[in-house]
Amino acid sequence: MTDFSPNDEQQNLINGHEGIYKVDAGAGTGKTFTVTMRYSDILEKKDVDPDDLLLLTFTNNAAEEMKERIISECDYDSRELRDAPISTFHSLAKKMVNENGFEIPEMIGIDDSIASSTRLIENEVLEKQEFRNFINQFISENPRYNSFYRALYDYSELLGLIKSLAAKGIVPEQEGWYRNTEEHLEGDFEQYWEKVQKLNETDGSKSSELRSRTGGIFNKCLDEDAPSGTDVRGQPYVDKQINTEYAEKAFKEDREELKQFVHDVYYEYIRYSLSRNFLNFNFLLVFAYILLCEEDSVRDELKYEYTMIDEFQDTNEIQLKIAMLLSQGNICTVGDWKQSIYSFQYAEVENIQNFEERLDKYKGELNKDEERVDFDVSNVEEINLEQNYRSTQEILDFSEISLTLPGKDGESIDEEEVLNQITSLKSNKDESSGIEAFQSDEEVEAVLHKIQKAVDNEEYTSDGEKLDYGDIAVLTRSRKFGLDLQEKAREYNIPVAFEGGVELFTTRPSILLLAWLRVLNYRESKKGWAVILEDAGYNIEEIRHIVEEQDYPENMLEFREELESEDYISGVSRKVFERYGIENGFSDKITEVLQDTFDSSYKNTGDLIRFIEESIEEGATHKVDNSSKKTQ
Repeated sequence: MTDFSPNDEQQNLINGHEGIYKVDAGAGTGKTFTVTMRYSDILEKKDVDPDDLLLLTFTNNAAEEMKERIISECDYDSRELRDAPISTFHSLAKKMVNENGFEIPEMIGIDDSIASSTRLIENEVLEKQEFRNFINQFISENPRYNSFYRALYDYSELLGLIKSLAAKGIVPEQEGWYRNTEEHLEGDFEQYWEKVQKLNETDGSKSSELRSRTGGIFNKCLDEDAPSGTDVRGQPYVDKQINTEYAEKAFKEDREELKQFVHDVYYEYIRYSLSRNFLNFNFLLVFAYILLCEEDSVRDELKYEYTMIDEFQDTNEIQLKIAMLLSQGNICTVGDWKQSIYSFQYAEVENIQNFEERLDKYKGELNKDEERVDFDVSNVEEINLEQNYRSTQEILDFSEISLTLPGKDGESIDEEEVLNQITSLKSNKDESSGIEAFQSDEEVEAVLHKIQKAVDNEEYTSDGEKLDYGDIAVLTRSRKFGLDLQEKAREYNIPVAFEGGVELFTTRPSILLLAWLRVLNYRESKKGWAVILEDAGYNIEEIRHIVEEQDYPENMLEFREELESEDYISGVSRKVFERYGIENGFSDKITEVLQDTFDSSYKNTGDLIRFIEESIEEGATHKVDNSSKKTQ
């Protein structure tokens, strides 16, 4: 049991069990500690079982960490807590669908089912490949939509649209839209127009973002009566904004055919996914939502007495609706709008910013035809966790200032509006911090110089001790800068471990493996050899001669024969990495990802080559642990 004493705000949350709470918990305010203590307090004082408490978060690691903390804090039987509903939204939805949802597709007119063997497709590159297979088939079967196909830059834009609609609970049925959600496709002109004006702003030196986005449309084969690029975008190199007359017309013109097109693509992709025995996360949540709306007995049986949602700023519309459908009325949401980073997962930060309004709106929608949410949502208690246990006051004050700084040239920030939304934090630390800024044309070298200056220097100490490399963190705006920093650091023998997602398939181990896979798969062609020869030290002229004459070094041809004897991609990758003396986090992760991909989706080397190529094109990232081995 912890001997740490909660502050007043934390204690209010720990003791507040009944009703609805919205908690503003900035970074370092003891959020996890407080949520853990509240869970334990409810369990010990309210005579409820772990199955009556639902605790939702967004990553498996966070859910496991929360569960471990609760087990350490509670006197409750740890075996029961191991099976308690402390999970991600997706794990909860999967459990509900697996146990109760075999026939859910039939509720929207699809003659198919969901089985425990239905796999979740998590890799975005894999899903884009699946979607491309689907859309090519859809196009050949639906030529009546040719005018819409022509207007698309990339068919994957349709996949993004489908996912964004699913995240809002907008779902097609065989005929029409589930629960009359078609009305949401009409849009709100005021919101639309506000966004148009914002995107069309310019400082006069560059084109507006809206004008830039519309550039490629007029390179396509459009209808004869379509306006010209000059009509919409003005004169090249002169006008910086679009003519908003056409933006208004685009919203107000008849969209029945467009809506039907979106409906058909969306509906048929759900059918395609089920026929291939896979679901993406968005569809999994959709089916869980449909189950809770349609099966009153299942919903009533699954309802939880207490619901807690961690990282609430990352919820989307359908997730909040699912939480409401599963709740008996005691809901606690904990989050911080400033930490909303998952916009690519269709998070709606307005869920936390406009919490009361969202609750009222969603309750009305869910109860439109029958009462599904039977508790009062009008009385929300707000608690702000203001004590910060991680940073000094100087850092906290500087972090507020940083929120008011423009992120790019020409961006304007309403400082007062931003600061009015902030709960100012008070440091619990007595010590102070020094904050300084400097500029350099050679940023990487400047950062490394600063690190070298700080290490083992009496001017820089932590708890009275001189700093080691492990005491220093470098936060970077982009992955590329972090990787450049890591590479340059090795030249100076400065130990660096890169944390976070990296573009795995652009690294040297992957490029070499891709080259050998091409050599294996395209045996009669010249693909792959140039990379292999260049890495071996041959110059351009030598490479050109060897490839033209196909006079490859004998040791390389012998190695190709060795690779051909391997049955699995893991064996091929290990042999390639051993040849080049590569043993690090990158090589381990490449082998793991490719073997998982081969096992779940692919049958041949050509498919894997395309997977790697598209991962490079998409900038796909993977988290790599390379801290314990020397990377190359």
